[in-house]
Amino acid sequence: MLLNLQIKKNNLHHAYCILGNSEDVIDELKTFLLKELNFPVKDNPDFWYGKFDVMDIEDGRTIKNSHQNKPTKGDKKIFVISANFITEKAQNAMLKLFEEPRGYTHFFLILPSLSNIIPTFRSRFFVIDENEAGDSIINPIDFLKMSIGRQMEAVKKICENVSDEEASKIEIIRFINSLEVELRKNVNFLKTEKNEIKVFEEIEKVRQYAGEQSPSLKILLEHISLILPVLKD
Repeated sequence: MLLNLQIKKNNLHHAYCILGNSEDVIDELKTFLLKELNFPVKDNPDFWYGKFDVMDIEDGRTIKNSHQNKPTKGDKKIFVISANFITEKAQNAMLKLFEEPRGYTHFFLILPSLSNIIPTFRSRFFVIDENEAGDSIINPIDFLKMSIGRQMEAVKKICENVSDEEASKIEIIRFINSLEVELRKNVNFLKTEKNEIKVFEEIEKVRQYAGEQSPSLKILLEHISLILPVLKD
């Protein structure tokens, strides 16, 4: 089960974005919540579920208001939001909510894709996407543990090994995605300083640039190396 692999129950992130078919994801998520977190969703006042075709600013305000109340049965509240599209106004209105929710609140946002999501909104989430979690051109954990010098050498080899421009974009973006996934696994978002969290906004900017026409992939990966923290064994 994909959620079992990417969600740490002992260090639960405050906001997840799961990409996929909403019906399949919600079934898997309910099973995960019950079996792994001992959190039943049926008749549970601490569970909130909303499904939207288009989620607008008023829907975001409703969620913000509901999130203010403390849990009534357990030690956490869980919000599951499924949306086909979220307006930019709604995303901007919920930035603060997903950046600094109350400590006992966790959000699971289910989307078909990230195509209409603004970078600052995306950076608030731990993104789970089965299609993006495939093999990358270099082990992301190994890369994150390298010194900056060794990372630069690895970047050079990566760029030498992918020559076709479109193939390069796909490989590099997949590599960036894998780095982000591993980095988020090792960050306690409730205790980390804001300036350290901003690294995810920078990663999103690099990802956007990588998808543009004729990007300098080597420069982008070198920039990634300079902003990433080094993971310790």
